[in-house]
Amino acid sequence: MLKKLWIHYFIPQEKNNHRAAILKPNFLLLFLVLYLLNQSIVKSLTIAKPGILGYSSEITAQKVLDQTNNERTKLGLTPLVYNSVLSESAKEKADDMFTNNYWAHNSPQGKTPWTFFDAVGYKYSTAGENLAKDFYNTDSLVKAWMNSPTHKANIINNKYKEIGIAVVNGTLGDVKTTLVVQHFGTPLMATAQEIISQKSDDIVVPEAVDQSSTQEITSQANVLSENKEKLISPLTLSKIFSSIIFIVLIITLFIDGFITVKNNIHRFTGSTAGHIGFLFFIFLIMLFNQQGSIF
Repeated sequence: MLKKLWIHYFIPQEKNNHRAAILKPNFLLLFLVLYLLNQSIVKSLTIAKPGILGYSSEITAQKVLDQTNNERTKLGLTPLVYNSVLSESAKEKADDMFTNNYWAHNSPQGKTPWTFFDAVGYKYSTAGENLAKDFYNTDSLVKAWMNSPTHKANIINNKYKEIGIAVVNGTLGDVKTTLVVQHFGTPLMATAQEIISQKSDDIVVPEAVDQSSTQEITSQANVLSENKEKLISPLTLSKIFSSIIFIVLIITLFIDGFITVKNNIHRFTGSTAGHIGFLFFIFLIMLFNQQGSIF
């Protein structure tokens, strides 16, 4: 019985008009319906069982600080000085997004990024904010920011002197995730530590961040490490399902082409253009289902 089904669905023969049944338009439509159904199930699961799906993260504030300053150093800019007050405003912003379940620079209650700067008493002459969520590692996160003109503009803005970073775990839209908030600023009065040291290679770097700031970054990383748990990523589920469809169709097309050429079969079915188009559609889904999002 299984052999007959295998032959009918995957092997071109006279009974299926020399075209594997799985390659016929009705089955391609079925694949599309199954994919959309899979997406709906994933979405429904976030509502029925909030907290089961999520994005595990290995991001820490220290890594974000290091890579942000690396990007500035590449362009010959002075690295930003870590500021614990700015980090507090960044954490307040992340907590507010989790509490009020939103993903934007401005909250539904009308809070702007500057609300959080003011709340912690950071007086600035210029300031900025970068947001990110659902990223697994710092490399992909910083790369996404640098590929975005507006986010890159914040990172390489020579007017900024200080930076605060918050990496906070929580549940947003019923999905567990990690929010990363960067707050950039220049003190209204020249309060930033601007004494610099010069290395032999002429790369300008700031003096080491004071011990209390280092302890704060380490403490934040330890909290995230303790709270880290294994989560089922919605993105991973989607990619797995798309990959299965893609692999099945590729294998079937290979078998179909091999048998057709080997047996010199002339059939009265349509060309493979439809199948190639469908495979291209699946490939685009896999390609654009990228990790994380920025704001």
